[in-house]
This record gives sequence, C-alpha cells and structure tokens, in this order.
Amino acid sequence: MKYSYFHHTDCTTQQAEELLARYQRRGVKVERSLNSDYITWTVSARLPEGKKPPRPSRCWQNRVWG
Repeated sequence: MKYSYFHHTDCTTQQAEELLARYQRRGVKVERSLNSDYITWTVSARLPEGKKPPRPSRCWQNRVWG
C-alpha cells in the first residue's frame, strides 16, 4: 500500500497537540514542526492512499437530474 504525508497547516499549539494525540492513538506516524512565524504549527501525518478516487456524495443528486 502506498503512503503519503497529509499536512495540517497553521495549527495553534492546542490544535497541534490534539491532532498528535488522535493520530498516535490510531498508530499513525505523525510529526509536528514549528512554522517560520514561530506561532503556528504544521502537523504531518503519514496516511495510506487508496487506489480508487473517492466516490461522489449521492445525497445531493436527484434521479431526475441523471
């Protein structure tokens, strides 16, 4: 399975800590880095990629529209 990093940018310290805790509970490799403004964080999580693109949501489609 192919893995790639997903980045959560411009997080506050509290948001970054919450994301780290959630990802670590799931066993995902996660990194936190301080941005150049020395205030916000970027959280990077290494997540698996699916082979198929995501399916479109059917809740907004009407049968009449085709």
